[in-house]
Order: sequence, then C-alpha cells, then structure tokens
Amino acid sequence: MRVATFNCNSIRVRLATILKWLDAYSPDILALQETKVTDPLFPVEEFRRHGWWVGYRGEKTYNGVAVVCRKEPETLEFGLGDGDQDKSATRLCHVRVDGLDLVNTYVPQGQSLDSEKFAFKLAWFERLSDYFQRLSPPGKGRVVWVGDLNVAPEAIDVYDSRAIWPHVCHCQEVIDAFRKTQAWGFVDIFRRYLPEAGNFTFWDYRQRASLELNRGWRIDHILASPELAKASTDCKVDREPRQDPRPSDHTFVYADFTLRKRR
Repeated sequence: MRVATFNCNSIRVRLATILKWLDAYSPDILALQETKVTDPLFPVEEFRRHGWWVGYRGEKTYNGVAVVCRKEPETLEFGLGDGDQDKSATRLCHVRVDGLDLVNTYVPQGQSLDSEKFAFKLAWFERLSDYFQRLSPPGKGRVVWVGDLNVAPEAIDVYDSRAIWPHVCHCQEVIDAFRKTQAWGFVDIFRRYLPEAGNFTFWDYRQRASLELNRGWRIDHILASPELAKASTDCKVDREPRQDPRPSDHTFVYADFTLRKRR
C-alpha cells in the first residue's frame, strides 16, 4: 500500500498537478491539506472522472482537508470529535481502507510565539493526543498519521536551526507537544528512510531561490504505528512538483508498506 501527503495550498490552483501526480505514482491514499475551498466548490467531479474517490471538508480561503483513495473507504470521519468549536473538521480527516486507519492533519501554524494562535496550536496538539488515545490503544493497530504538522522536531529538519530557533514550528514548546503526541507509539517513517540532513518538504515562497539553495523545512510527516512501521519498505520526497510554474510551497511525500491480510 502506498500512502502520500501533500499540502496543496489551494486545491483548485493545484488540481492539474495533483491529477498528474496521482496518475504517475498511483497511491492507494493521498492526503491533502490547505484545500482552501468550500465544499460546494470542491472539484469532486474531476477526481471522479479520473477514477478516484475523494472525501473532503473545507472552508473559504483557509484550511481544508481531503483524502483521495482508489476506492471508497470503510470509514470517513472529520474533526477531533471533542466538540469541533474550532472547526477542527477542516483540519483532520480519518479514513479506514482495508483495515488501515489513516489520519490526515493540518496542524495550526501558530503565527508568533507570543500570540494566542501559538497557545491554540499547543492546545490542538494536546487534543490530538487525546484523539489518538480514543482511536486505538497506544501503539496498536495499523495507524498512519500524515499531513502538514507545522513542526520541525529535529535540527536537521530545517536548513539553519541556529538562525531559525525559536520559531513557532521549531522551538522547544512545539517539539515537546509533538513528541507527546508521537508517544502514542508512532514511528517516524520519513527519517527511517531519509536520515540525512537536507531532506525537506517545504520551501518558503518569500525566500528568493529557497528551492535552488535548498533552504527548506521538513514539516510534512508520515508516521506509523509499530505494526505498520515493520511493514514499511520506503519513503520518498518528490521535489519535482515544487519546480512547477505555479507550485505549492510544499511538495509530495509518500511511503510504501507491504501488508498481509489479517485472518
């Protein structure tokens, strides 16, 4: 099974890029973040026309998550399931496909360290930890957590840790919040197969020649439960879409798993 994640930064702007990538890489599940479109305007028919099932929940201008699958999943749920007062339905999607639970998240960015939005981000990670505890016993099952998590937990996850630290996506508070969530039992599949520095998933539009100079960040993640981690075979970043004429500031990340059917 191949699972992938991509912060598209507007589904309508990046639709051709996504459909081209789906055709070339044939994932079983593609998780999308920042679709930035209300549900009535989501281009669902384009996906159906190309043979893909898609589930989505969005809002105007901000946020929005979607999951593209080869076939209709057994389960489709949105939100953290604890009230959704913060519109978490446009930040989290859960699907179950062939017994695999995929959780697609777009974690809040945080704006600035002294802002209410950063406090909200830390609280969102806390709520996410509770969500995984409810989803499955810690470390059990076939669970994969993907998405734009807006955290670079290691020094090698940014092009210059000393210069950037502290940042809302690279500081001790957010790293601790992420690690607490990861402690459910998640294994970092990205770093299992890409342990070297310089492997990034995001290059800031605002920095001139950020891609060419590889001044990037790893804030898009694929993490898996121990059972799934043992079944993993590879994880890669496809930088090519970031070179498109109208690219997202992120690119695609994907991982492969060899799964045996459960008896």
